[in-house]
Amino acid sequence: MAQWGRVKPITAEVGGKTYTFRSKMEYKWAVWCQLRKELGIITDWLYEDEKVPIEYKTGRVDFYRPDFTIEYEDRFEFEETKGWFQAKDKIKMRLFCEQYANPLTLIFAKPPSGIQYRRADGLVKLLESNGGRVIWDADKTIFKKIKYLLKE
Repeated sequence: MAQWGRVKPITAEVGGKTYTFRSKMEYKWAVWCQLRKELGIITDWLYEDEKVPIEYKTGRVDFYRPDFTIEYEDRFEFEETKGWFQAKDKIKMRLFCEQYANPLTLIFAKPPSGIQYRRADGLVKLLESNGGRVIWDADKTIFKKIKYLLKE
């Protein structure tokens, strides 16, 4: 949920399957994933299919569910879209990166500012150490280029 109000879920068909995404951004990212699949860049993609256990220093175990699992022939990666980037999300992503070797990419539609930027910027080196990255402006770098594929 966004800090400034409720984000409306969106039900849409992508790749012949119907999904209910938590936000329009997740829908747009799914379209991007499907395009990569159709172009042979990735083998497949899955939406919120993995529930990964993460352990806190206190010994408490919680679960992290990345938005997208990206499959390649020989490996898989995770991709996480964010509108509002909460402190608890940063903690879960940090623990995931420390406990698993799978790359994790953090995606923002627009560059965050203030505390949200500082939270994300604090993860960059850790994400990159596992082969992941941060996409700061997906609206401009990706969604604008595939606008013709989006149903808005």
